[in-house]
Amino acid sequence: MKMTLTDLSLRYPRTLLLLVALATVLFSLQFPKVTFDNDPENMLSADEPVRVFHHEVKEKYSLYDFVIVGVVNETDEHGIFNPGTLARIDRLTQELLSLQQGESGLPEVSSFDVSGQKIGQRTIDLNPQSSIQKTLNVAFNHEPNRLFDEQGQSAIIGRELIAPSVVDNIKQADLGSLKLEYLMERAPTSREEALVIRDDAMNNPLYAGTLVSEDEKAICLYIPIQKKIYSYNVATLVRNLTTDWPDTDQVYITGLPVAEDTFGIEMLVQMATSAPMAGLAIFVLLFLFFRNFSLIIAPMVVAIVSVVCTMGLLIGLGYDVHIMSSMIAIFLMPIAVADSVHILSEFYDTYPRFQDKQKTIRYVIGHLFRPMLYTTLTTIAGFASLGTTPIPPVQVFGLHVAFGVGLAWLLSMTLVPAYILLFVPQKQLQQLSEKSEDQTSTKPGGPLNRFLENLGAFSTLRWRPIILLASALIVVAVIGISRIQVNDNPVKWFSPKHEIRVADRVLNSHFGGTYTAYLTLAETQPGQCDCTENSEVMAAEAEKRFGDIYPEAVRTFQNKLEELKSRYKKISSQDVQRAFVELVHLAEQLDSDTTTVWNELADEINYLDPANLTVETLHDRIASLGHIPRKHKEALHNAVALRSDLTGEELLDAALQLTDSYTANSFVDFVYEMQAELTAPTFKKPQMLRYLEELQAHLTASPVVGKTSSAVDSLKKASYELNYLSPPGGLAEDEMVAYQQRNQSFNAIPDTASAVGQVFVQLEGMKKKDSLFHLITRNYEEANVWVQLTSGDNQDMAIVVADLEDYLTINPPPIPLKVEWAGLTYLNVVWQDKMVKGMMTSLISSFIVVLVMMMMLFRSVLFGILAMLPLTITIMISYGIIGLIGKDYDMPVAVLSALTLGLSVDFAIHFLQRARELQKESGSWEQAARQMFKEPAMAISRNAIIIAIGFTPLLLAPLVPYQTVGFFLATIMGVSWLATLFLLPALLTPLKKLAFGSVDNKDD
Repeated sequence: MKMTLTDLSLRYPRTLLLLVALATVLFSLQFPKVTFDNDPENMLSADEPVRVFHHEVKEKYSLYDFVIVGVVNETDEHGIFNPGTLARIDRLTQELLSLQQGESGLPEVSSFDVSGQKIGQRTIDLNPQSSIQKTLNVAFNHEPNRLFDEQGQSAIIGRELIAPSVVDNIKQADLGSLKLEYLMERAPTSREEALVIRDDAMNNPLYAGTLVSEDEKAICLYIPIQKKIYSYNVATLVRNLTTDWPDTDQVYITGLPVAEDTFGIEMLVQMATSAPMAGLAIFVLLFLFFRNFSLIIAPMVVAIVSVVCTMGLLIGLGYDVHIMSSMIAIFLMPIAVADSVHILSEFYDTYPRFQDKQKTIRYVIGHLFRPMLYTTLTTIAGFASLGTTPIPPVQVFGLHVAFGVGLAWLLSMTLVPAYILLFVPQKQLQQLSEKSEDQTSTKPGGPLNRFLENLGAFSTLRWRPIILLASALIVVAVIGISRIQVNDNPVKWFSPKHEIRVADRVLNSHFGGTYTAYLTLAETQPGQCDCTENSEVMAAEAEKRFGDIYPEAVRTFQNKLEELKSRYKKISSQDVQRAFVELVHLAEQLDSDTTTVWNELADEINYLDPANLTVETLHDRIASLGHIPRKHKEALHNAVALRSDLTGEELLDAALQLTDSYTANSFVDFVYEMQAELTAPTFKKPQMLRYLEELQAHLTASPVVGKTSSAVDSLKKASYELNYLSPPGGLAEDEMVAYQQRNQSFNAIPDTASAVGQVFVQLEGMKKKDSLFHLITRNYEEANVWVQLTSGDNQDMAIVVADLEDYLTINPPPIPLKVEWAGLTYLNVVWQDKMVKGMMTSLISSFIVVLVMMMMLFRSVLFGILAMLPLTITIMISYGIIGLIGKDYDMPVAVLSALTLGLSVDFAIHFLQRARELQKESGSWEQAARQMFKEPAMAISRNAIIIAIGFTPLLLAPLVPYQTVGFFLATIMGVSWLATLFLLPALLTPLKKLAFGSVDNKDD
């Protein structure tokens, strides 16, 4: 049965090749339909709750993805606050706002003269000059001038652009009102005007550290875009618009959308270069081993057909080419080549014995069919297990690579024999045979063969130190694994010298951070009235305000509150409006009982003649008023008696102030005020805003958080400006300090909800009216805190999340809140966590599946375990190295575990299967071991060398994930090769009786 496929291919070789060619053409026809997805957000499924919530937050607060453009001036004494730099920034802003699609379909922007006046339109063509780049753009369906949506509208959302020319300047117009102006209404023409803009910007907590750097050396423009797919082209547009800027104004472009989209564009270039370069390197290595062009074309054809058919299937099924699936060719090529190299190696070494192509092929396939089948099945199991992860692109990647692996095995069993039969000339094989007879060594391979024979002798004779060394390496690997850091950062997908990485470093050194997360806060049960709690609050406030002056009235009021609380304590019977009406009626009665007398008393005092008025005469006059209750007279007398030094007008004024202090305390006013406070929206309540202020302060204290912004910052700044008093000239120093302290006291959250509401009304009427509602909802029930991080590392975001959870536990809010995160930086943490857990589950489950398969293959528990040892050691050492060198456990590293599973077991299966066969033939493990380190070890070594060295071109790629794959492919191959050829013979030597005594020696 195992020869069925090969027999068919040898019987109908031309038919088979025709079918393969037709299938390849069919799948390649799908390539024009290709679509690309560069968005790591799609690592989460569309219905993932955190992703759904993220989009809800963006819609609720009108948030968009930004392209961040930083302008840095390190040479001017005032940094970017000089007329020239600010004029260029203003011009760039106006050009971006004027972007439109011209009649030719190309982008057009307005042109401005040095004074900022519009002088015409300018057409821009962003197509590259390089013909190679143009070809790649066509091949990968990338249109550099795509800056407009289907309706021809600009991809830039102009109304939401954040730049000095289009953000509000929160500044006093007159006492109690704010100016309606932008921070930079026009470009400054003098140094003095530039410094005024600086002062206004630096005095606004929303702008310092976000719009302008606190060192005054940089300004950031935040360009909102409709979709992330426009970010690369918008960045290209900005570079085009700033090409004529002087070197003193350095322009840097960064932000997660730009990093992700740029990676996607450069990923396409790597797809077109790295895989072919790796293929070329493999081809050269194959030639160095086999010295026969016609012979080595077969494995390259297998690899190319496998990759083309797999990618064609992926595209044909409607899947986007994602960051993961762009690496299918990289992962599939070594696996596709592996089986072919085993066949070629055996064929190359055994042909001289048979002198017949068909007989040699049948002999080789007869020996290799079973181990190659099981290595294929184990590799398929490894990659197919990725289909169980909760990350859609990883699922697509794993299942399609599994398909490609199966196809590569099928082609190795059929295409390679058919190719050898048809296209490898008998004459060349005859020369191979003659060359073999002339070899001084017993088998072809020269130095490598001699090295392997010596290695075999060493492995069997020195088995004790080898086992001890392996044990020591495992211990070191465990230490390394314990140090692994799970982390990813899309910006770190670029090499350190890449312009994205450079911009990231520069701007994060100047600003609060270019990585944004959104912390949203909403009341857990909004709109629900807790009558019990409200009555307790009102009772306490009434005691505080009226307890000393109207104790009896306070008791009456509190008794009424208790009555209402009992009546309306059930939700079904709650009637807040009726309770309020009853309280107002009671308050009117209490005011009548309390303030009426004091008003009458004030009238009497007001008509007194201040001439010769003393405390004694005032007391006598009040005592003579029969209609005034005694307790009121005594209260006035006791208070006035303390001011015995006063007479005349001063005494009269003091008495009137005392009566006013009583008449000002109105129960009706108190009820209305409390009703406003208790029914105010969540984030108009001063206690909630102060809690938010404290929460911001805690977040900002984190070393990875550069800055936070919320509606509280706007509120405090507006309150300060609305109440600001300019000190008059000629004040003494202590008087000036008093003015400053007075003004600074208003840089705070107002004490009442009504006062808060009045300030917010002023902010709602600013020139850029909707800017406030990026931070708070229009009903003031929910708030949004912008958290800026100086690093996009997932572990830093995770630290902030964990720290906040601890803070909320220790410091619960006055009102129960639902606190949730959103933003691209947070989404990356979620999918990274899901990926790691999914990969671990996948690796463990596939490890168990492969172990069972090994036991079934060898019909031996011991051999099954032995087959898994190289895999286990390879995984442990590879991941130990990751931990020891401080390499982050990121997406490419996680996926490499599936590749390790296939390739490491491949070598072990071939070694153990041939060892059993040779031991069966010779009856001696020692003799079998010597034979093992000839053809079998040669085939394993050739495979390891070809794959390890063949993918070193990936180390030259500008994208770190490709470098990672190249490095760890070489590491995996090296460790797997060492574990197989050192450890397995070293273990089999002391276990030979147990191992070979339990082997089923029947011919399969």
